[in-house]
Amino acid sequence: MLIRPRVVASLLLLGLLAAYVLLLPPGTAGETHLASLPAEIAGFRSTDLELEQAVLDDLNPDGILVRRYERAGVPPVWLVIVYFENARLGAHDPELCYRSQGFEVGNRPDATLTTGLGPVPCRVFDAVRGERNELVNYFWYTAGRRALAEVKTFRDEMFFQGLKSNRSFGAFVRISTLVEGDRAVSEAVLNRFVQELAPVLPQMFPEEG
Repeated sequence: MLIRPRVVASLLLLGLLAAYVLLLPPGTAGETHLASLPAEIAGFRSTDLELEQAVLDDLNPDGILVRRYERAGVPPVWLVIVYFENARLGAHDPELCYRSQGFEVGNRPDATLTTGLGPVPCRVFDAVRGERNELVNYFWYTAGRRALAEVKTFRDEMFFQGLKSNRSFGAFVRISTLVEGDRAVSEAVLNRFVQELAPVLPQMFPEEG
């Protein structure tokens, strides 16, 4: 039986990748500084929160920050930053988490926000369970001060980082608030929060140079 050239090429490539990993295991990306994120953003004061161990086991992160930011007169903002180093399998779209908790998820148009970091493309969706209605924005962050909208692109970037420099890192960033009355208020709150958060992100991760 003849083996097709494409199959042979694929097997050779897999063999080379396996040898690369064995001979040059991924190096440490570097120290993160998630706790240094400002305690006040867009006029909101923060409180650190904790995730359940089951959630941590599922994500398997190398670092995580969960905070609630509060400001008088508007709903609170919840911020989750999940850091991954030399690994991509724990990263997934948050709609899955909301659905597993009994929320009905409705996607809304994506939003690209102008920030001091550059354009930040956010995925946006509603999560409704009973009387609770959350508006959720999220994006992915990786080396080179890059904000990305899609998890597939994020995983690809992590992969190519590893090939290029034998180290890789990235983070999932989720920002959410409640919709109470005027939806435009909640949208404006999240947009401003992202705009003030984005320029701070490079200070928390082990960027080269």
